[in-house]
Amino acid sequence: MKVSRSAIDRAMVLAGIVLLGSIWGLLECTLGGLKWSVSGLYISMGAVMAGLFGLGFMILARRMFNFTGAVFLVALVASIMRYFAPIGSCVICSAIAIAVEGMVFEMIVGRKVFMDNLWGRKDVRALASLGVISGFTVFSIGYVTTQILTPVFTGATLVIMDVVNILPLIAGRAFYAALLGGISVPVFALYDNLHVEIQKIDRKVYFGTSTAVSAVCWILVLFILF
Repeated sequence: MKVSRSAIDRAMVLAGIVLLGSIWGLLECTLGGLKWSVSGLYISMGAVMAGLFGLGFMILARRMFNFTGAVFLVALVASIMRYFAPIGSCVICSAIAIAVEGMVFEMIVGRKVFMDNLWGRKDVRALASLGVISGFTVFSIGYVTTQILTPVFTGATLVIMDVVNILPLIAGRAFYAALLGGISVPVFALYDNLHVEIQKIDRKVYFGTSTAVSAVCWILVLFILF
């Protein structure tokens, strides 16, 4: 049976989404659960992952596939992978945060000012500002949402005042995500070598490479799991 070109293209997009999500998820599973400090100052790895790798992979998804939903799908793959890796104090929190970050950034990146700077004039200062706003927004909303949804999914008691009381802490940690977002968004948006036009790649090479890399990522997570 002959497979249509459009069906093959959809399969290439799906393979690419799984690839980006798997790489991002592996980084979340290996680095996201670590605790780092610099000169006694605690560094929120969740904020680092959101502002650096999260925004980076989501920008790549939008540039490579350029359709509404690609950003969230990549985040969803990473979220599922993170859920199965027992690293860190709250695995389900991390998984929820990644998925929510994808939903939030999906709405931000679709705005005209963002799309104009991804495909049009590409103003560095505008992209840096958008990165700061995006980093702060996706991390803080993701963090707050985990505090609300985690008790729901785990059967614990949700105390709204507990969420309110940690808002200053969330804002403080979001600073790192904002700072890194101001760096990662311009880099991933401006550096054309990071933008792969999948339609120009040989399909056999593309499917073989993307499948192999994705499989390696999931196998490594299995090693972490067991």
